[in-house]
Amino acid sequence: MRLAIIITLLTAASVHAWAQSDWIWNQYLYSGDTNLSRGGIWCHAEYGIQTNTLSNKLMNEAIYQGRINSATSDAVVDLNSADYTRLSAGTNGAIWYRTARPNAWRFLFGLGYNDHAIGLMKNGVAQLYLKGNGPFEDQKMELGPSEITYHSYQFAGLGIEHGKQNVTWGITAQLIKSSRYTHLKLGESSLYTAPYGTAVESSLNFRYDASASEQAKLSAWYGTGYSLNAYYVYKASEKAPMICVELRDAGQIFYQGVRRLRLNDSLNFYGVGVNNILQLDDSLVSGENLDSIEALLGLQQSHPKLTTWLPAHFNIHFIQPLSEKVRLEIGLKQYVSMGIPEVAVGIAFQPKPWISFEPRIRFGGFTRFDVGLNAFLQAGQHLQIILKSEQFENLIAPDKSTSQYLFFGGQVSF
Repeated sequence: MRLAIIITLLTAASVHAWAQSDWIWNQYLYSGDTNLSRGGIWCHAEYGIQTNTLSNKLMNEAIYQGRINSATSDAVVDLNSADYTRLSAGTNGAIWYRTARPNAWRFLFGLGYNDHAIGLMKNGVAQLYLKGNGPFEDQKMELGPSEITYHSYQFAGLGIEHGKQNVTWGITAQLIKSSRYTHLKLGESSLYTAPYGTAVESSLNFRYDASASEQAKLSAWYGTGYSLNAYYVYKASEKAPMICVELRDAGQIFYQGVRRLRLNDSLNFYGVGVNNILQLDDSLVSGENLDSIEALLGLQQSHPKLTTWLPAHFNIHFIQPLSEKVRLEIGLKQYVSMGIPEVAVGIAFQPKPWISFEPRIRFGGFTRFDVGLNAFLQAGQHLQIILKSEQFENLIAPDKSTSQYLFFGGQVSF
């Protein structure tokens, strides 16, 4: 269990993977441009960490330094072990090409990658990893139900899009080459440590799956899969809102074999009296094969074939023009299988035709409350650049802030 958490936290460095559909509502939000039929090349790179309890300083220490100072993790001790830590972290990037065919079918071609960890963990899991069980003596730590999933893959995509009058819709299919997969799932599990560590009682129900990791991510091909993205955009008139609804990352990855560890047992350990050590009585000799930890704990190991689902989610964007230069954005994101809704609200101000700014807030989902500032630049007749950031809290108060986010993208239209 501890190994799985270390791998998941330290190897992930996406909040979600962007697709060509995102540029449609971004283009209107920041520039007011409703011409969605032009062809072009769209590319982006994105980095983000969202969590409701773990500070940015703690996460940065874990990811970039490979260690965590005790002072940084002190706040974790005060959390209720039965409450949840939410985590979404990673990077992604992509490049998409769209053909120029007004009022007709348009074709999309793309390449990209996604490196993403997502999880809902009882706070007790994070406390056990960061502090060990010593600070929690005479307490029962709730460890499950908890779940962490880590995907790292590259993809090639193909899609179609059609726009006519007030409606634009499209669908893309991605062929996936998976280079890493890790999944830890704990059922109802707990850990109790008696005062002074004289006894440890634990009820564990967990399964840990992991692909091979010997090869570098770019060259590794441990699983093959697919994903589907679909979107629908509607704008009735010039002053009417634009509504964009999309389904993202609906798909599966198939592995010919993964390493699986399973345990479903109650473990009890009682301290050994000093005066019994030399007598080798029943405190030490229990009849088990002590040279095999797997036999002692009842740990089962196998290498099965595996089909895993991607973390599919819905996105809804509502953009209402307030004036010629100001537009209101409301966004909603919800994963299909976990988490609570994420809500984002922003107001884009376009003082000049070539530049826009958007102060933005985000709450719910995997985070608490984040403040960001986005900027848009029309760098030429055919070049548009966008920068999104939620780094302010991280720079001002890293010990208290729990999220950070950077995005850079651009489009060359023709």
